[in-house]
Amino acid sequence: MINSCMELTKFCPRCGKETDRLYGNKKKLCPDCYPDVNKLLEIPNTVEIDICSICGRMRKKGEWIEEYTLEEQLAAKFEEFSEPETDMELQYWEENEKMFVKVHAFKGDMKADYDTELKISKEQCNTCSQFHGGFYKVKLQLRGEGNLDKISNQIADKAAEVTNEGRKNFLANIEKNKNGYDFYLSTETIAREILGMLKNKYNVDVKRSYELIGEDDGQRVYRNVISVRV
Repeated sequence: MINSCMELTKFCPRCGKETDRLYGNKKKLCPDCYPDVNKLLEIPNTVEIDICSICGRMRKKGEWIEEYTLEEQLAAKFEEFSEPETDMELQYWEENEKMFVKVHAFKGDMKADYDTELKISKEQCNTCSQFHGGFYKVKLQLRGEGNLDKISNQIADKAAEVTNEGRKNFLANIEKNKNGYDFYLSTETIAREILGMLKNKYNVDVKRSYELIGEDDGQRVYRNVISVRV
């Protein structure tokens, strides 16, 4: 009589090796043979990373993200090729002026290696392009009889603080003229933060107006002009 609790010995049909476990659906194979005929990860022959030539951020799925070192960028990029219950380790090297990445994949008792060429494409992100192109949405005019040089420095410091919290909010330029200072700001957000700081420190009179800067698809486009008198 056969003991129903007895475990049957498993053999790989490909190599004949005895194994504790077979992997696969139709044709089950041992941990050594399965990765030879089935990919643990789908890694393309070439992987391209887009990096901003100015700030060094990388683009992932259309968004520029705060990953600056090559190790961080590789981890973020190869995350796109991940699979459930499969771990990966990455190694990279340079050979004949080309970059390559070796992906070590692990799933249970199985492991496999995949080599791919890494191509790095550099271009300016939207934020850097706007910054270096002098782009601005708000012009803040500082006027008054007070110490405008001191207040101008405070505005510049506040702008730097806001930029550190979000790169799209930046001070594009400062111009000193006979009436005071003009600050060219990229967004309403940074303008609002600067106004809040000024209102907390000084008794200010704020007036808003708009200037026509052009047309977009037949619609007039205006720029916000904020006059602050201290």
